[in-house]
Amino acid sequence: MPKKRIVIIGGGFGGVKCAQTLSARLRGGDAELILFNKENHLVFSPLLADAVGSSLSLDDVIVPLRQLLPGVQCRTEEVRNIDLAGSRLEFEGHDGQARHLDYDHVVVACGNVSNLNVVPGMADHAFPLKTVGDAAVLRTHILQQMEKAEVCDDPAKRRWYLSFVVVGGGYSGVETAGEINDLVRSSLRFYANIRDEDVGVTLIHSRDQLLPEISPQLREFARKKMEKAGVTMKLNARVMLATGEGVGLKDDFVRGGTIVCTIGSTTAPVVARLDTPKEKGRLLTEPDMRLRGSPNAWAVGDCANLLNAHDGQPSPPTGQFAERQGRQCADNIVRVLGGEPTRPFSFKVLGQLCSIGGHSAVAEMLGFRLSGFLAWFTWRGVYLFKLPSWSRRIQVGFDWAWLLVFPRDLSCIKTDVTDRVSHAHYEPGDYIIRQGEPPSGFYVIEKGEVDIVRASPEQPEGEVIATLGAGNFFGEAALLNNRPRTASARARTPLEVVIMGRHVFTTISKSLAPLRNALTAAITRRSPAAWQERPAVLAALRSFPLADFIEPAPTPLLQPTDNLFAVTHQFARHPSDFFLVAGAGDRLEGLITLTGLLHAQSNGTKPETPLADFMVKDPSVLAATDSTLVAASAFRELNFKMLPVVADKESRRIVGVVRVRQLIARILQVVPPPTGMTTPPLPPA
Repeated sequence: MPKKRIVIIGGGFGGVKCAQTLSARLRGGDAELILFNKENHLVFSPLLADAVGSSLSLDDVIVPLRQLLPGVQCRTEEVRNIDLAGSRLEFEGHDGQARHLDYDHVVVACGNVSNLNVVPGMADHAFPLKTVGDAAVLRTHILQQMEKAEVCDDPAKRRWYLSFVVVGGGYSGVETAGEINDLVRSSLRFYANIRDEDVGVTLIHSRDQLLPEISPQLREFARKKMEKAGVTMKLNARVMLATGEGVGLKDDFVRGGTIVCTIGSTTAPVVARLDTPKEKGRLLTEPDMRLRGSPNAWAVGDCANLLNAHDGQPSPPTGQFAERQGRQCADNIVRVLGGEPTRPFSFKVLGQLCSIGGHSAVAEMLGFRLSGFLAWFTWRGVYLFKLPSWSRRIQVGFDWAWLLVFPRDLSCIKTDVTDRVSHAHYEPGDYIIRQGEPPSGFYVIEKGEVDIVRASPEQPEGEVIATLGAGNFFGEAALLNNRPRTASARARTPLEVVIMGRHVFTTISKSLAPLRNALTAAITRRSPAAWQERPAVLAALRSFPLADFIEPAPTPLLQPTDNLFAVTHQFARHPSDFFLVAGAGDRLEGLITLTGLLHAQSNGTKPETPLADFMVKDPSVLAATDSTLVAASAFRELNFKMLPVVADKESRRIVGVVRVRQLIARILQVVPPPTGMTTPPLPPA
């Protein structure tokens, strides 16, 4: 009988238990077992929160797969695709090239992947908690926040450093909030300048009670116990956005220097690419865990939508279900290889356990409900014996016993990484950089607008000197000159920016001539000396009301649905070289210039193409409340001859336009010419 090849994709609870069971049930000569997992270890995810709270070493929550599975080939290449019809999978080799592997049976056990993009700004400003790397970074960040708070002389800033927001009231969120609260509050005796009232831990949950999987009595116990320990609960509260200052709810904003997000997951890429029935991204299976329509492909764990024959309900994405599924999937594969009938998955839940901090927990096991220290001791004991080896059990047990007597480890290992390109989201009013700060990054605006604000002896509270829109950049001068920031940058509208680290920026700006030239020009335009050398012009711009320069927008206002043919006729009938494009309520949607129209025609755009496809969308604008100085700075920065004016940046209702020609003419009327120069005479009528 030829040797069978069984491939398992995923090294979580389900995949590892499947591999262990197959290794025990099959002789080495009967089957070749291969397990693909991007990390070379199993992460014992229920203990990640303990690692964050320093009640457990990071090494104690992982087990090397090669030592755990001695009879299995463990590979860390990433599986890209699975060809179910051809019983072949494609993976990325060590050199980045695609390679292929045939199989007799494949088990998909790759779970889900973290996806913080479900909330705007969450991926940019929140810490996930999915891997041991996430736990390490979060733990270090918390300890760094405490170190900063210890030396901070601003009470409000100190409280912000020590404000921790945890999003999600399931097991992970509750355990994480409890551990962070324990770590910070139990360590205050080692910090001379931090008081208990400076610390704030807030747990935000979208439902009316925590931990929906357990009984109402235990949920209420968990809530009261955590609130007594100092954790603030915000229930029935849905997070709408996240920024560098905290999280926004529907009717509130919760400030916090640290945001931890335990919600948000999405289908793993290899699962998303599988050509097989799915429901809400999870693989639909037969009762015996085979993929529908695939006799030799199986699925277990979080990526599978598998009915539990015990109660007819879908299996929840928990570790105990994944383990039982992995074990029974292996048994069914052995039955298939032996020509025996398979069995449907059936499992009765043994219990639910959750630590809530302060040596307290809630538990439901075998019909009994426990809470407090006894539940916590039971929780520790159950998870201790779930660890896959006696050496690890002894090590972890000793660590837990040690912490009952001695304080938690406060050593802070720096996890700073080399500068990189990243993204960030800001809400209106948030400061991206502040005047006087040391330089750290270079910013490119993807979406939204930024006010450049400069404080001076005449304007100590700060004056808006420029507004930048999508495609513009800022932060370059301080980096190139290695000097503190000469102005602040503040989000004017909801803002998305790309951030380039200092060293990455320096390398690129030195080697890329077009970028270097653009930076030089920007520094010249934005230099304070550019205005200070002409104080009379600056004074005039500050005195002119912008309303004096607003003129009606060219008529008619075009619609996004107008086609190229109709727009061409409007330019032919009217003398204007641009038109504004308005939506409902005269909301500015875009603009089209005569040059843009000619480009569209030369590019082969069809006459029936709607204007929305070739107009300039969301153009830079002035608000009616802006100063004339902002308008002048915008003309200098953008090199435009005209800018639309809207009532405000939220409604974007069209008020009119401002032309740079009128601004120049007014300045020439009131500002005397430079010494030795006279105004040219007007030409004869």
